[in-house]
Amino acid sequence: MGPVAIYGSRRKAGVVDAVEAVLPRVQRDFGVTRIDLDEDSDPRDDTEAKWALLFGGDGAVLSLSRRMGDQTIPTLAVNFGKLGFLTEVEAGHLDDALTRVKEGKFRVGERMRFRARLGDWSEYALNDIVVTGKQSGRVFHVSARIGGHEALRYAGDGVVIATPTGSTAYSMAAGGPILDPEIAATVITPLCAHALSHRPLVVSSTDLIELYLRPDDPAGRVVLDGQVSRELGLEDRLVVRAANTPFRFVRLGVRSHYARLRRMLGWGSRPKR
Repeated sequence: MGPVAIYGSRRKAGVVDAVEAVLPRVQRDFGVTRIDLDEDSDPRDDTEAKWALLFGGDGAVLSLSRRMGDQTIPTLAVNFGKLGFLTEVEAGHLDDALTRVKEGKFRVGERMRFRARLGDWSEYALNDIVVTGKQSGRVFHVSARIGGHEALRYAGDGVVIATPTGSTAYSMAAGGPILDPEIAATVITPLCAHALSHRPLVVSSTDLIELYLRPDDPAGRVVLDGQVSRELGLEDRLVVRAANTPFRFVRLGVRSHYARLRRMLGWGSRPKR
């Protein structure tokens, strides 16, 4: 695989110790170009790293995806979070995982991301983009154009635009469908819709999605991956499209997508007494 960049958060219990323990082997087998446990570097500055080793949970994966911008490199994520839906390996199995990487027993899986634009501001999202009202408890209205066509005017708490990866996050909790994470599609899920006709939509990843307010609508808020937010005003138009570059994961073939659904979400299991 070549040289590796190591990322993580020292605020996560066990991360610093895990990095110190594995560092001699990683340096010997691959070479290390960078160690960043403070989440304050720009991964795009590192032109030597061929892959990334990330210590953290799902939030760390989402953050690194955004920070990498369009210069993504294959990432092996080691779970130090609660759920670990986006991570590939548990900390106790890291030694075996590195052996598989060294022997070439892995594949690189690609996940669709969004590129969101709001005026001069532009950012990536791996999971979802949520548009809600700023005033809790009041009906929020937002209009949508899909593929250049006027589509819907949502009334309720807001709307979630999710990638296939993000279909198991906020969108699923709001009643949206679960998609295979490696297909090319977008899920649009209303939040607490104030109309029985408003149902989740699955549209082509090539469709440009635009969300905007009308003159009598109150201001809204745009949140990317639950980590970055911006205000949506009357003069704004949020434009969401599939990014030109996907985020790439190192996959070891240990767990399938459906095994993750069964183990982490209790998907398909029988009710327990």
